[in-house]
Amino acid sequence: MTTSSPVQVPSSHAEQSARTESLLRAAHASRGQRREELVDEAIVAGIPLARTIARRYRGRGVDAEDLEQIAVEHLIRAVRNYRPTPGSDFRSYAVPTIRGGIRHHFRDHAWAIKLPRRLQEIQSRVNAVQTTMALELGHWPSSGELADAIGVDVADVIEAEQARGCFQPTSLDAERPSGSGTLNPVREVAEPGDTYELVDQVHSLLPVVDGLPERDQLILRRRFVDHRTQAEIGAEIGVSQMQVSRRLRTIIGHLQLALSA
Repeated sequence: MTTSSPVQVPSSHAEQSARTESLLRAAHASRGQRREELVDEAIVAGIPLARTIARRYRGRGVDAEDLEQIAVEHLIRAVRNYRPTPGSDFRSYAVPTIRGGIRHHFRDHAWAIKLPRRLQEIQSRVNAVQTTMALELGHWPSSGELADAIGVDVADVIEAEQARGCFQPTSLDAERPSGSGTLNPVREVAEPGDTYELVDQVHSLLPVVDGLPERDQLILRRRFVDHRTQAEIGAEIGVSQMQVSRRLRTIIGHLQLALSA
């Protein structure tokens, strides 16, 4: 970019917006080299806005410098496409352009595990309303409340929430806290030699599982075969997540006793 003189960047957001708007209106009325100089100055004046928007997306799996670069790229696009009219406001035009560019980058390029577009869009819509709803409701919104707010099924919200972490999954080498200290997921993976013992245990438990009430068998199947969440199981059988958790502990305790018998 070429500027005719050093650009003074105003300190406040209001001053930045006013200067950018003034430069773009002057550029719209100019031609040739002077127009390009004014456009370049408007881009420089708008960079603080782009950086502010980029900061809101930090910590979601995309490098901060990459976020800023994407934001500035879409700022430049907004500056070059903006056509001032009486009563128009560049900031109102630029913010959704920059924000949309960042969100498109997340949706199309930042997934460590590629999810269906439907789930990506639901998760983005949940992100957009979750904090505001928490402030209005006085508690973190439930899946049902989120589903009502964005107009989708509860099951879709639950599925999208389960996909969290797909931008930046936790390393298998990363230790996590537990009741007795820290656990390393790699060390928790069974050794090949343990597999035969596990198969023997499962085989021994089959008669015990067959003797469980039908609902307990269903809970076990949904949790350990179908990999459903406790909330999903509760919704299916008509109880709360806490009740499912307690029942699972009881069932597992019963199976452990059977193994030690």
